[in-house]
Amino acid sequence: MLRKLMKYEFQATARYFLPMYLLLLVLALVTRLTFSLAFMQTDNTFVKSFLVDIPSVVMGFAYGAGLLAVYVITLLIIVQRFYKNLLGDEGYLMFTLPVTPVQHLWSKILTAFVWYMGGILITLLSFVVLFAESTFFVDLADFFSALGEAMWKEAPHSWVLLLLLLIFLVTSLLHAILEIYGAIVLGCQAKKYRILAGIGVYLLFSVVEQFITSMAFTALFLIPDFPMGLLWIFGYPYENAQAMMVVVELILGGMILYNILLGGGYYILNRQMLKKRLNLE
Repeated sequence: MLRKLMKYEFQATARYFLPMYLLLLVLALVTRLTFSLAFMQTDNTFVKSFLVDIPSVVMGFAYGAGLLAVYVITLLIIVQRFYKNLLGDEGYLMFTLPVTPVQHLWSKILTAFVWYMGGILITLLSFVVLFAESTFFVDLADFFSALGEAMWKEAPHSWVLLLLLLIFLVTSLLHAILEIYGAIVLGCQAKKYRILAGIGVYLLFSVVEQFITSMAFTALFLIPDFPMGLLWIFGYPYENAQAMMVVVELILGGMILYNILLGGGYYILNRQMLKKRLNLE
């Protein structure tokens, strides 16, 4: 049933995301064309200003607005789908299906995660459209070849670091999604002004997380000669490039653990609220 729920969720949201992604690529392409015209040589000031410079500036702003819109609209759609589909009028229908609240929750989490990743990938692709030159792919292949050689020289730490970065990205996105959902389910416990209550809960979550983060970093800097003091604690009493990579790995590992603990807490909150304290409109 989880697969069917996700299929339904993707069908309901793809009609918003796919046109938006296409529009961003079109904006990137048109912006590139206008930037190319900006290098056109002409002695006619009118032509230079109104047919070249102004369109370039306008399209530059339009492309920047498109990038911002991708992430703002992604957030709004994710919030709207979770709130309306599970906690609004549609919730009466959704919770009559032979599906557990946990399956409903995971369908929303995984769909939101995929669309967030889609936004990141389409942003990178738009950069390629905007900035790529004729030798771009050759240069890109050379870059990855040189990067691979450098990573092999620093193996295994370089590969561990890459893996930790990927895990950090995944856990950060899941943490952010679960925090938003947790604020929504708690805000919906209010009898009135549920949206405002949800925003207030989210701000409270953010303040508490900032406090936890600041306290954690304060405690870390009490370690003598931080960050090299971490090496002594974990048995690396030397200073070189490999030692610094170990420090970065330890810090990334701590940040991943932070995401897992808080994200896990938000997940338990969401699951329990949907199972035992469901409050529909």
